[in-house]
Amino acid sequence: MTTLTEGALTFSFLATWAVIKYDDTAFYRRLITRTGADLAAVDFAVAPGGSNRELLLIEVKDFRDHAVANRDRLRSGELAVEVARKALHTLAALAVAPLTNPLELRPLLAAVAPAAGAVRVVLLLEEDALPTSSRPGQRSTKGKLILDSRLKERDALADDLMRKLKPLGIKTAVYEAATVPVRAGWSVR
Repeated sequence: MTTLTEGALTFSFLATWAVIKYDDTAFYRRLITRTGADLAAVDFAVAPGGSNRELLLIEVKDFRDHAVANRDRLRSGELAVEVARKALHTLAALAVAPLTNPLELRPLLAAVAPAAGAVRVVLLLEEDALPTSSRPGQRSTKGKLILDSRLKERDALADDLMRKLKPLGIKTAVYEAATVPVRAGWSVR
């Protein structure tokens, strides 16, 4: 397994996958930002390899302890726009990467080639734990209401992100650490 950290979260990926903490690469920090084009970057760029030639872009948002400050971003659609912008900017920068042939990005370049397969954008969104009731194993009424509200917000966010990127042939998903499917090939804790 390849293990990388983003803030307080630890990600594990299959050892055979090419995984790059893209926003920390010299390519992004020294070359792309120097252009002055104000291109944003996702946190991770991943090429699972194999025959599917998929490129996986992962943007991480850990809103735990910052729920109030980020409530409007979630509800207004601003977060979906931000994630779509980062994904498209990252794809644009990766498209010109072969011109400089950066060693750190070589494992990803096959997945970025025009003939490559799917591009998938994942938003990993962590939020505060839900309030519990005084009875063990049960949620309080407040916790149930917050959960219902969060599920609606996440569904709206996922739909908005999909509407923005699906016309470009990009698949999308919104997860939290506990809901990353086992079949995804990566996990986070």
